Amino acid sequence: MYKIIAMGAALVLTTTVAVRQTILGLVDISASHPKTTEMSAARVVKREPIRPAAPATSPLEQPSLSFDVVSVDPQGTSVFAGQAPINSRVSIQANGRELARTTADETGAWALATERKLAPGEYEFKLSAQAPQQDEIAGPSVRLAVASPVPPAGSGAQAEATASQFAQAPITFLYNDTSFTTEGRRAADSLAKHLIAERPAIVSLSGHADERGSDQYNMELSRRRLTVVADYLRENGFVGKLELIPKGRSVPFMAVDRQALSKEDLFQLDRRVELLRAR
Repeated sequence: MYKIIAMGAALVLTTTVAVRQTILGLVDISASHPKTTEMSAARVVKREPIRPAAPATSPLEQPSLSFDVVSVDPQGTSVFAGQAPINSRVSIQANGRELARTTADETGAWALATERKLAPGEYEFKLSAQAPQQDEIAGPSVRLAVASPVPPAGSGAQAEATASQFAQAPITFLYNDTSFTTEGRRAADSLAKHLIAERPAIVSLSGHADERGSDQYNMELSRRRLTVVADYLRENGFVGKLELIPKGRSVPFMAVDRQALSKEDLFQLDRRVELLRAR
């Protein structure tokens, strides 16, 4: 009887030791492979990041709002022309009061003539436009002195007074180049037509560059731009004397509100040739 009990006890002890060793073995394996245990316990789900919707873009690139021609005759017809968004309503204000309205065509070009008389004095002509189903946008402004009625035809003072009433967009150029911009070519054509019609004996032009680059380089660049404009005027029939005055980067374009424009827009206006006087 005691023999049977002893054998049973031994069997229980042996089984307990075996189970304990098995458990310890499992613990050791788990401890020695922690990463494997973690990876098997979790699923990694990759999700695409949520991107904000791209802003809507306009279906067509609209022409910029600009003056190309401002010609004021205090005793006759004043003429204005330029570019605006396609089919927009264009308004011109003189010292804060609307002077005239017109509509840009399918290319964005606009032009108008008005016989409204302007008293002698200083004027600021502002441009604005409103395209269909869009808010009104403000454009550039041009400052111009309207002179007293001109003397009788044939006098030397008449030509100089007429020239002082003509203002136009600057003849602008590509960066670091003597090639016209699209607006610059239109301005050069407008100037040529005006000078041929008025036939002044002497015309003074100033050439300019933006502020980037050395003084010496920009002076030479503005001189070459003047030569390009002079050649253009000659090719289009102007026969009077031309005075070409290079000014480099020393005189920024001031006929606009420079606080309202971007740096690059200002650089573009500074790269120019301008009419100083015609007599």
